[in-house]
Amino acid sequence: MPMTNPINPISALHVVPSLNPNTGGPAVSVTGMARALSRSGVRTIIASLDYQEHGVSIEVGGCETILVTPTASGKMLRGWSPALAAAISRAASNGVDLIHNHALWMVPGIYARQTANRAKLPLVISPRGMLDPWSLRRSVVRKWVAGLLYEHRNLESARLLHATSDMEADGIREFGLAQPIAIIPNAVDVPSANEIPPRRLLEDRFPQLRDRRWLLFMGRIDPKKGLDMLLDAWRALGADFPEWELVIAGPDLVGYRNVLEQMLPVAGSPRKTVTFTAMLEGNFKNCALAHADAFVLPTRSENFGNTVAEALAFGTPVVTTTAAPWADLVAHDCGWWVKPETSSITAALEQALGQPAAHLKMMGIRGRRLVSEKYSWDAVGAQMASTYQWLLRGGAAPMWVRHS
Repeated sequence: MPMTNPINPISALHVVPSLNPNTGGPAVSVTGMARALSRSGVRTIIASLDYQEHGVSIEVGGCETILVTPTASGKMLRGWSPALAAAISRAASNGVDLIHNHALWMVPGIYARQTANRAKLPLVISPRGMLDPWSLRRSVVRKWVAGLLYEHRNLESARLLHATSDMEADGIREFGLAQPIAIIPNAVDVPSANEIPPRRLLEDRFPQLRDRRWLLFMGRIDPKKGLDMLLDAWRALGADFPEWELVIAGPDLVGYRNVLEQMLPVAGSPRKTVTFTAMLEGNFKNCALAHADAFVLPTRSENFGNTVAEALAFGTPVVTTTAAPWADLVAHDCGWWVKPETSSITAALEQALGQPAAHLKMMGIRGRRLVSEKYSWDAVGAQMASTYQWLLRGGAAPMWVRHS
């Protein structure tokens, strides 16, 4: 696969609303992509707002990072920040070849488009799932206003769009955008044996997990993730599989945990317990992923599903829905891929939880192999670097670029 010319390297400025881990997937996927691009020979700069109340911004080794603390009014106005706008403009004037904006419906996207237009630089946009039909049905009025004020102009200004799956690319076309789409997945790091902490690390913090098998959900506590369907399915399993514990790990940014807790089994019902851990980071996160017997993402909409790839990387089989682009689970026999409805999720969980531990372990081994071969950061970074090279210097389009 062609790389950038080290004598005349490409320089890319990435604009992302946040690098704070509690704010969701783009903070993780963009920083992973930036590191991979840097290793592929692309000079990579990231400009972002720093919402310190949502965790320490993820460090990006090998890249220049520009962080601006938003004001109180900026937080209310979807990331409005003249200081960030000025920082993006300064960075673009320092030999940048293109601007790559990540995520929609936020004011920093305006700064990316305005700077690209002024500097006559190509603009690349990664919608990060925000043009998926389910996402578009949320906050309809706010998005309609944002579309009129700035987002349609942002999207129309892009020379290239980036989707993480064919499913996301289909949603982009349905929205009416005709530019070329580079279909390049997110990726994850595959851990080595010395990166797997002992099980007792999480058990000491949550003693109720001792001597239990873990069904793990990891992600934002948000209606989009389908946790209400998961809890309905969990209750429907009744007294079956009493050795299993449902572990729900992730930040609650919208107060949705209170809604979910009202759905938990009532006292005196068969033992079907649920542990909310809040967000897990570092070794605690790795411990949960490595020692869970199965992982579940009952999502209603997902452009990629980083946590699915992370679970597979740790050798944990996955149950997810067809609202996430993970047909590979079936093709590689490393999980279940079912309709985003309670009955289908219940049936899949009944199958998964009924498997012997050794069978789930073998499924996990196949999943880890899949991630190593298809979703490694080095392969994905090289794809994006080659895409930049084609966009800037011409020639034959890479095979992953869709023109229609």
